[in-house]
Amino acid sequence: MSTKFDDSVYRSIVENSIDAVVIINRSGDIVSWNSAAEQIFGYTASEAIGKYVHDILPAHDLRDKANKSFQKFKKKGSGPLVGKVLQVRGLKKNGDEVHVQFSFNTVVVNGELFAFAFIRDISELIDLQEKLILQATVDPLTNLLNRRAFLQQTEAAFNMSKRHKEPLSLLMIDFDFFKEINDQYGHHVGDIVLKEFSSKTSKLLRTEDIIGRIGGEEFVIALTKTPIEYSLKLAERI
Repeated sequence: MSTKFDDSVYRSIVENSIDAVVIINRSGDIVSWNSAAEQIFGYTASEAIGKYVHDILPAHDLRDKANKSFQKFKKKGSGPLVGKVLQVRGLKKNGDEVHVQFSFNTVVVNGELFAFAFIRDISELIDLQEKLILQATVDPLTNLLNRRAFLQQTEAAFNMSKRHKEPLSLLMIDFDFFKEINDQYGHHVGDIVLKEFSSKTSKLLRTEDIIGRIGGEEFVIALTKTPIEYSLKLAERI
């Protein structure tokens, strides 16, 4: 027993796909837009169809690059993205960015070239990855680098300083009698002291300097391209 597959079957499969399915013609105009695309980007099919794809889907800072790449594809009918799976930032109708994964390919129908993409919203996955990276590198109380991340970044800065024969200074800082603060006022007040110190000290540093919390009340700062005379002055300010 065989089942006949006609256009209505394919349309039904595309419409019920959990991935957005977007089809464009050789000019880059959207000719097909399914329900999942509407859920991800917020445009209805009537709003999206006929629009130039790079006028609405890529994040603003990616549009120029995407358009230039598509112009090359338009001339050749092929390009380096065909058959690839990519992660990019898209833009919703309401202006919010969305992280998506998409695969891009082409098909010729009745002598006409079409490009199509299967698009999946991976924002939750990206958010989780960013949280895990943050947990691995940032001290949760002060939002400074933790010990491991500080050592990694400082090692790179130290090697760069040696290579270019530039000075690099290290400041080691810890609180005197910090235990007395915790004993007299409680650990929550001690936490406030640490956070305030971290915030105020960070504002005294340049963007290229590196600061980390390496112990309870122990901090260390790496000052790139900085001779000891300036480091002493900064230490006194802190």
